[in-house]
Amino acid sequence: MTQTAQSSILPFNAEKINDKYLVTNMMGCWDALNEGEFRQLNSLRVEQGGALFNRLLERGLIVDEDNIRRVIGGYRNLNANLFTDTSLHIAVVTKRCNLRCTYCHAEGGASSEDMSLETASRVLQYLFDVRSNSVTLEFQGGEPLLNWPVVKFMTEHARQFNTLGKNLNIVIVTNMLLMDDEKMRFFADHDVMVCTSLDGPADIHDKARVDVAGRGTHAQLVEKIERFAKQFGRKVHMLPTITKHSLAYPERIIDEYLRLGQSEIPLRPVNKIGYACGNWEDVGYTAEEFNVFYTKAMAYIMKLNTSGTYISERMARTILTKVLLKKDPGYVDMMNPCGAGRAVMSYAPDGGCYPTDEARMLGDNIFRLGNIKDEDYDKMLNKENLFFLLSAGCSDLWNYRSVYSPWLGVDPVVNYAVEKNVILKGSSRLQQVLKHQFKTVFSYLLGDKKHAEVFQRWL
Repeated sequence: MTQTAQSSILPFNAEKINDKYLVTNMMGCWDALNEGEFRQLNSLRVEQGGALFNRLLERGLIVDEDNIRRVIGGYRNLNANLFTDTSLHIAVVTKRCNLRCTYCHAEGGASSEDMSLETASRVLQYLFDVRSNSVTLEFQGGEPLLNWPVVKFMTEHARQFNTLGKNLNIVIVTNMLLMDDEKMRFFADHDVMVCTSLDGPADIHDKARVDVAGRGTHAQLVEKIERFAKQFGRKVHMLPTITKHSLAYPERIIDEYLRLGQSEIPLRPVNKIGYACGNWEDVGYTAEEFNVFYTKAMAYIMKLNTSGTYISERMARTILTKVLLKKDPGYVDMMNPCGAGRAVMSYAPDGGCYPTDEARMLGDNIFRLGNIKDEDYDKMLNKENLFFLLSAGCSDLWNYRSVYSPWLGVDPVVNYAVEKNVILKGSSRLQQVLKHQFKTVFSYLLGDKKHAEVFQRWL
C-alpha cells in the first residue's frame, strides 16, 4: 500500500469508459474519475484533506483507521459465499427427456436412468447436513417430470423434515410439456418455483427446442405457462438460450418475454457442452458475436425502461447487486475462488456427486467426487479433485490486472469442457462475455443519469 501520512491508497486497476476512468481495488471499492483526478491518483499525489482525497476515502480507495472496518465489512458482504456452506443442491432425478433440443448440455437424453427413492433420501440428508441457514433444492434432468414419484417424494419430505427451520427453496427446471393440472396444483400448494426454457417467438424457439419427432414445442409451452398463471396464480420463470439463429433477433425475443408477463430476461450464451458439441456449426458462435447481440439487447431494454416499460436483464442486475449494493448474489460463475462444491453440488441419478451441474454433463468422471450412498457430506468436501478445482478457480492468479477483478470469477469446469484444460490460458469465451457485460453495465452507469435511475429501480 502507498502511504500518505496516516492513510493508505490501496492498489488499484483502471480502465477508461466513456470520458471517465473507472478505478477499482480488490475490496470491491470503486469510483469514476475525470482526467485530472485520475492523473493525481495514478501519480500517487492526492493531496491529503483535499476534495479528491476525501471522496476517495469515502469510496474506500483510500483507507485509514476510521474506514478500514467498513471497507473490510463491504468485502465480506461482497464475498459472503466464502463464509457459508453449500446452498444449492441439484437433484438430477432422471436422464430421460421427451425433447431433443439441438443445444442440450445434458448427456443422456434417451437414457433410462432414473433416481431411486433411496438415492433421493440421501440427497435430502445432504441438503440438511449443510451448515448454511438457506438451502435450495433444484430438480433437473433430462426432464424431471418423467420421474414424478421422486419429485413428489422429495418435495413433500423436504418440507416435512426441515425441522431446523432453514430457509428452504424448492425449484424445478422443466420443459413444461408434461405439466398437467395435478402437478400444477401440487407445485402451487408446496410453493415450488417453476422454471422453463423459452427461446423467443415460435419461429425462434421451435428452431432448437423440438420433441423426439422433430416438432416444435412453443405452442404447447405457452399454453401451459398461461394456464399455470390463470388457474393457479403462479408465475413461471423463463430463460432463453441464445443460439446462432437467435443473434439477429434481440428485440423480438425481449418482446416475447414482455408479452408473456415477464419482468426479467436472462440473456445467456449457449455453451459447447453435451449435444451442443455435435451441433456447434448450427448453434454456436464466437464471444464477439454474442457481445454484439448483448449490446443491442441492452440498448433495447434501456430504451423500454426509459419509456415506461419495465424489464430487467438478469446478468446486468447480478452485476449491479455486486457493484452498487456490495452484496453476494450467489452467482456461481462469478465467485472467487469458483463456487464448485462450495456453493453448489449436483447429484446424478445413480448417486454420483459432482461439484457443478456442468461437471456431470462432460461424459467423463474427472470431477466426480464420489457417491452419496457411500460417503457423507463432510467427506465429499475434502476430495482432492475438488481442492484442485478450487485452486484452478482462483481468478486472482490470472485476472488481477482487470478493473473488473473484484467481481469476476472463473469456471474451470466449463473451461475444461471447451479447452480440455482447467487452467485458463489467456481469456476464455466466458470471460470475454462477462467482461463485455460488465463494461456495458458501467457504460450506462457512468453515462446518462436516466440510465443510472433505471438500474436503481432494478435493485
